[in-house]
Amino acid sequence: MHASLVMARECNDTWKNLRSIGQNGVFSPKAIESAAGIGTGKVTEMVKFLRDNKDGKVVNIEDLVFATFTNIITNVFISRNLFDAGGESESDEKVMSFLNEEIIDKATSFGLTDVFPMLKGVDFWSKRKAMDIYRNINFIWEDIIKERRSLATDDDANIPNNSTKDLLDVLNGYGFPVDQIGILLTELLIAGTDSTTITTVWLMAELIKNKEILHQVRNEIANKAIIEGNKLNESLLSECQYFQSCIKETLRLHIPGPFAVPHRATETCKINNYTIPKDSIVLVNGWAIQMDPNNWEDPTSFKPERFLNSTIDSRGAHFEYIPFSAGSRMCPGQNVALKGVQLVVASLVHYFDWSLPNGKDPSKLDLSDKFGTTLKKDKPLYLIPRPRENYIVG
Repeated sequence: MHASLVMARECNDTWKNLRSIGQNGVFSPKAIESAAGIGTGKVTEMVKFLRDNKDGKVVNIEDLVFATFTNIITNVFISRNLFDAGGESESDEKVMSFLNEEIIDKATSFGLTDVFPMLKGVDFWSKRKAMDIYRNINFIWEDIIKERRSLATDDDANIPNNSTKDLLDVLNGYGFPVDQIGILLTELLIAGTDSTTITTVWLMAELIKNKEILHQVRNEIANKAIIEGNKLNESLLSECQYFQSCIKETLRLHIPGPFAVPHRATETCKINNYTIPKDSIVLVNGWAIQMDPNNWEDPTSFKPERFLNSTIDSRGAHFEYIPFSAGSRMCPGQNVALKGVQLVVASLVHYFDWSLPNGKDPSKLDLSDKFGTTLKKDKPLYLIPRPRENYIVG
């Protein structure tokens, strides 16, 4: 049985060890700081790809953003890109399909035993689904992991805490088998790309639909976060209060994981006269909390100003706002996610003007969602970029 970081049934010693490795290698302040240059470089590649190849052409924003976030994370994990800048090559589309459709969709869909646990022994569909996911994970990572091991010296492979090494070196140093490393890399990759991609797509859709909000965000970025040569200063983006409010409001209105990560009752307990049996799977309906009119005025509307001069944040202390869950199982990568979303969206709106295909009215953009274990936009967001004059990167 393989240990899991995200979907572990309990917070045992193995889970704590894996979380510690992930925290130190990916989510610690030092790791985030060292990855900042990688993120800036990959976003610059995205901007140049759009400028050189997509001027006036239709772009699938989800695919573009997913490829960018994936390359940022895989350069931290394995020191290499997984996709081309636009994620449009045949091999890119195959791997992207595996991650999005085969792994993410299958792993996050409800199976028969989720509803009827007593049928676990005869649920061959779920077992077949798990085997498909396992084969796809090996398809993506096996050659990469084996190649790294063949290049590593004996000394290199046994120094797990060397700060010059990437996450793959660290995992190899701990002696994990190839398939276990592949599972861990996949869990961390999906955790770092799925929610950030979903949030970025929703934020871009809301900005395109609300022209005045887009102009206000763009002007704030130009006034506060531009350095020499029209380049964005990532550290100054956090000072763009209205832009930050737009990100918070997107996470409230379009929470990426409406039920958060599943929790398990380790002991039988009673809450408000309800008995929760031991080993029950507990889902927290974050969507209902963040759309509750008792917590939020006019909750179905996109109103970034509700977060201006507000002390509410996403660190789990305000239970009316839990886009990253709360408690010991809350998302450890929220700082990485927020930095990624702000840099990608700021670059897209600063360097390009955007329009809908066929001259469609942006104010009529369809914002219906596809409800599930993740809350994606129902219809893909297709946009046409035009580079803005006097705003050229690199």
